[in-house]
Amino acid sequence: MYKSLEALTEPLIRIRLEAMYQDLLDTDATYKMLLQESVQFFHQLRNALPEEQQDAAFQYEDTQFSLQAITERAIYLQGFRDALYLSNELRSSSTA
Repeated sequence: MYKSLEALTEPLIRIRLEAMYQDLLDTDATYKMLLQESVQFFHQLRNALPEEQQDAAFQYEDTQFSLQAITERAIYLQGFRDALYLSNELRSSSTA
């Protein structure tokens, strides 16, 4: 069941996470500021490196984005599973 749940929820996860990040950018000034600072600091660090090491910095950033995407998906799916479990438990306890 979990594999089919993952396949069915994949588009939902992408759409929902994109909307969540956009909502954070639109409504949370602290999030927006920290995101901008993070990008600025990373560019400063990368530009301070010798040219032959800048590719390593780019690869590091790319890897971090990939890790973040995997983590976000896993967290979202676990929350979905937890909600299904809670729903089943509440349904069971109300019929008992």
